[in-house]
Amino acid sequence: MRKMAALFVVLIGTVLLSSACKTAPNQSTTSQQLQTTEKVQQEEKKVSNDSLANSPDNETDINSSQSGEQQTETSNIEIQPDNTLDISINDSLIRSTEGNNLSQVEWKPGSVDVSLPMKFGKTKAELVLGLDHPNGTKAIVYFPSSSIGWPLDMSGADNSGAFDDYGELQEGYKIQAALHDFDQDGIKELIVVAGDSLIDECIWVYSFTSVGDLRKINPIRQELSITGQAYIELDGKELIAPYGSQGLFESYKYVDKQFMQPVS
Repeated sequence: MRKMAALFVVLIGTVLLSSACKTAPNQSTTSQQLQTTEKVQQEEKKVSNDSLANSPDNETDINSSQSGEQQTETSNIEIQPDNTLDISINDSLIRSTEGNNLSQVEWKPGSVDVSLPMKFGKTKAELVLGLDHPNGTKAIVYFPSSSIGWPLDMSGADNSGAFDDYGELQEGYKIQAALHDFDQDGIKELIVVAGDSLIDECIWVYSFTSVGDLRKINPIRQELSITGQAYIELDGKELIAPYGSQGLFESYKYVDKQFMQPVS
């Protein structure tokens, strides 16, 4: 009887031990499974990132980003208007030595005001031409950043008949203007010409100087005021004013911020 009882105890212990071995987790196996799972997830994430980086849409996004950066870099580059008037060469008061029209804006008596957008370095400006009030001719450089406009100094051309006693432009005359960088410093000078395209012409050239307060100091300075006949030509640092019918001309070269006539 005692042998049977002992055998029964042994059998129960064996069963409990066997059950415990089946239900207890294998820490080594579980740890290996977790490491394998993490490795697979990392591999899948890497493949996904590589696929995204090489996708056409992502290339488009990268190119768009680079294009935006390039546009930001180039936005600081000075841009001057290069458009010219669509007029015949015979009506042009400002020409190149090749015979092309260089005028960018034109105003005639009886017409509405016209304007020429300009940029001197980083300073935006606008030339406004028209009929002044109550009389006279309007020629103003307006600076939108300061809401101020300075009239151009149009003195020094007293021998011309372009304007009447009230300062108004005569019938048959017109005013044209253009921008040209005579000294190649990146900031263009302003040329204003009034003439009849035949025998009478007034020419003014203006430079821009940076100032502390546009409301108090006029940054536009007259550099040249002369008279001519039919038209002028621009050639690098030179302004050429032909006269007569024998190919004669007056030449003015812009040197050290001033116009000089070469000694013949």
